[in-house]
Amino acid sequence: MSAVERCVLVVGASRGIGRATVAFLARHRLRVFAGARNPVDVAALSASHPAVEGVPIDVTDDASIEAACAIVAQARGDDGLDGMVYCAAASPAPGSSGPMEHVTRESLRHVFEVNTIGMAVTIRAFAPLVRRARGRIVILGGGGSGVMAMPLMGAGSATKFAVEAMSDALRIELRRSGVRVSVVEPGMTYAGTDRAAFRRDMHADLDAVRAAIPEAQQSYYLPVIETQRRFLESWLERSAPPETVARQIHHALTSRRPRARYWCGWESKMALFLSRISSSRMRDALWGRIMGL
Repeated sequence: MSAVERCVLVVGASRGIGRATVAFLARHRLRVFAGARNPVDVAALSASHPAVEGVPIDVTDDASIEAACAIVAQARGDDGLDGMVYCAAASPAPGSSGPMEHVTRESLRHVFEVNTIGMAVTIRAFAPLVRRARGRIVILGGGGSGVMAMPLMGAGSATKFAVEAMSDALRIELRRSGVRVSVVEPGMTYAGTDRAAFRRDMHADLDAVRAAIPEAQQSYYLPVIETQRRFLESWLERSAPPETVARQIHHALTSRRPRARYWCGWESKMALFLSRISSSRMRDALWGRIMGL
């Protein structure tokens, strides 16, 4: 099958890395089904490039996933899918960021439904189409948060640890089928042409975490939250555009020998390095010193 005929599904295509990946793949002569939950985003994606077709999909709804699979299957017939990319990620829900002792059941369900359960159920639905083409499955991992948990970000890291484990199992399970599975590990990236929107969202999330701290624990946690704010600001100044991750996703989809993991960004590589050379005691002491804990 020629590069012009290759067809890929990108789930979570409405913003950030997913949106950049759709644009990058289309520019590199791949036909793209771009999955998004919001109908406005689906229409915008379809209008973005002649090689892109928006597909409505809500990864927390089994019926929506099956409907999207039916659309792609009807369009592709016996050819199947040359690749599937899972980029969907939950926006922070109230209570999903912040100290683990204050995380709520509802917020945990929210982040796990999109980041982890949604990934598994979506792959289950589309795997037969990818098998038919002996294609590729590319999963957006957690980067540094998938190998080393950061204080006040335990819930999100938990979903990414689970993604890493399920991706490893899937890669081994599909070895003899001809389907290759890769995980792309992003560093901090920002969407759009500048960092303004990313910075606003980041501060709004931290403000919500701050407001949720009980009065009796404010003297303990509020300085930690402000330290994290400064810490993330310093990372943001060195963050990369999402196209840097999209380039690695393209390699995982088209290379003759795709890697099991692609590490993008200095902070994700640093977290991997620290996780390999240090003990839990050393990492606890490091984070304690950085965050004032």
